[in-house]
Amino acid sequence: MKRSDADKRKTAGVVAIIILFLAADTFLLFMAGLPRVETAVEQKEWQGLDILKKYRENNDMIGWLQVEGTCINYPVMRGEAYLYRNFSGEHDDSGSLFVEGDWTDRDLCTLVYGHNMWMYGTMFNPLHRFTKPGFFRKNRTIRFYTVLNGGQSAEKRTYEIVFCVRTRVDEWNYAACRYMCTGEELAAFAQECGRRAVQKAAGGESVASERGAFIVLSTCSYHVRGGKGRLLLAGKLTDRTEQTRIDDIKR
Repeated sequence: MKRSDADKRKTAGVVAIIILFLAADTFLLFMAGLPRVETAVEQKEWQGLDILKKYRENNDMIGWLQVEGTCINYPVMRGEAYLYRNFSGEHDDSGSLFVEGDWTDRDLCTLVYGHNMWMYGTMFNPLHRFTKPGFFRKNRTIRFYTVLNGGQSAEKRTYEIVFCVRTRVDEWNYAACRYMCTGEELAAFAQECGRRAVQKAAGGESVASERGAFIVLSTCSYHVRGGKGRLLLAGKLTDRTEQTRIDDIKR
């Protein structure tokens, strides 16, 4: 006996529901296996002694970065080789935060790159929260603990977050900021950040011309297609404190 069209439709509907439930169950199991990341974590105040000890484990580390209100609490490495390497130099899809190989602690502007690990909420993915006015107003501090003089000393640099920018790599060469040599160039760059900002603080364009005066954090943004979108979080220096010298590490 042939099955009626109604029976066939009923069977097809049941099969579709089963497939839907199986797919949902698989997705939930997958998500359960992902690491849990808090929206914000308690970030300890590093001491220079800690930084210099960490530097001894891998001399490619130039410092440690923390962003208030987020889970961003990572070492910063030297060189694009760390795009897909962790602190130990092993392959890691998440990579590390890194600066270009020619970075020096005397640069006017430090440009730090990091992956947008949206699936895990890690690395520089939390920077996208700063596009929201409330979050931007509430969380305004970047701390950059920097290794100086080839590991001879360390200092804590505190920055006030002044700009959150969405841009494209094919419309603005923001990466040129790391080559700035004069106060005029730095001021012009800050003004351009202000012009392009989706969120900004009053007085952000006023930047002192001194080493480490500005910091820019860069990650991918999917507001445009083709992998050309970028999100930048920029801060200006508000405090610099030398924390320790190499002699202290021997005590």
